[in-house]
Amino acid sequence: MSKPRWSIDQKKHHVTAWRTSGLTRQQYCELYDIPFKSLRQWPQDIAKAERRANEPTVLPVHITPPLHADVPPPVTNEPVTLFLPGLIPVRERPLAVKP
Repeated sequence: MSKPRWSIDQKKHHVTAWRTSGLTRQQYCELYDIPFKSLRQWPQDIAKAERRANEPTVLPVHITPPLHADVPPPVTNEPVTLFLPGLIPVRERPLAVKP
């Protein structure tokens, strides 16, 4: 028989319910037929999932040529702004940005 797989939401629910139940971890596990070792590990699993959810995401950027190859791209003097983790802005002048 295979072990049941618990979703993060199920783990959060049971950890919160156990902590507010007044039961020992062992008592809660016996009441809800949850392996003791599983419930012991779930707070770390939840923390790890939350850290992953808050990790910065890198979005791909594609620079394409203009629709009409004989028309040069427009020139702009506006800086390009990138945001680092923690929303730290990094501004580059257009001449420093290379396609």
